[in-house]
Amino acid sequence: MIAKTTTGKSFGPALEYGAGLKEGKENKPAQLLGASNLGARDPQGMAAEMIAVADSSRCQSPVWHTSLNWSKGEEVQKEQLLRAASEYCRQMGADPTRHQVAIYQHHDRPHTHIHIYINRVPLDGGPALDTSHNYARNVKICQAITEQLGMLKLPEQRQSLNDHNPYKQTTREYVQETLRTTLTNPQITSVEQLGEQLRLKGVESQFKHDSKGVLVGCSFRYEQTAVKGTEVGHKAKQIGQQLTLNQQEQNQSQSAWNALFAGYTAATEKDRWNELLTGYQQTKGEEMKQTKPQQEKRPEIEEKQQKTLKRGLGL
Repeated sequence: MIAKTTTGKSFGPALEYGAGLKEGKENKPAQLLGASNLGARDPQGMAAEMIAVADSSRCQSPVWHTSLNWSKGEEVQKEQLLRAASEYCRQMGADPTRHQVAIYQHHDRPHTHIHIYINRVPLDGGPALDTSHNYARNVKICQAITEQLGMLKLPEQRQSLNDHNPYKQTTREYVQETLRTTLTNPQITSVEQLGEQLRLKGVESQFKHDSKGVLVGCSFRYEQTAVKGTEVGHKAKQIGQQLTLNQQEQNQSQSAWNALFAGYTAATEKDRWNELLTGYQQTKGEEMKQTKPQQEKRPEIEEKQQKTLKRGLGL
């Protein structure tokens, strides 16, 4: 089990995220596992109660948010999740009898994880929950809870403070999601276009090519925190392949449009000729109708035609 902690100013957005909501809409499957010193059970109501307590303090960042994450494939019972959350709060100094706490479980990842929201301002008006040395404390407390509850230990290489740095993790998640959504745009077919779109979203990027022009490396920076492509699940090779696929898709779309436009042009040209032919035939028919009555109204022509006919018959 590992913990990732951040602090903030607004209870509303934090608890809405915990509840799986985004701007009032369902965002991800979530479940409220428990709450302490809170009468409400909806995120807005709990946020209002926490704000009422926090307003009595000078604390500028009263929101404490920690996610507890277990190894992929490790089965953790609901009772174990609650015990782990309770022990975490207690060992961090947030006694659940003195602090307002809400615990949510999310089901959007392949590994078990919960989100703990603590009001750093206690109910009795004492000093706010201390945030110093959170990274190191998270490591030690998670190790203690893992042993206490008999849970699986993480590999040693995962026990670094960088894994518990909330700023680093926030950057990873933001860059990862921004890359994913940007690369799905088929209009992005080059690293130059990709870099420009990322820049518009606050992410600076660097791309490295070999002597043959093949993309072999990439790194990103968001809010003064740098990460490598491998840290956010986007290797240079994978990015290059996706850009190539985008170019192919764009070419196919253009080819399909060209074929469609050519067919439309041909059909339009044919319609024009058919329209001209129909108009010609209609006009010709009208001329013939007008000529025939005029001939019938001229008696001298009819008399001449009768004489000619009689001579031909020898009359």
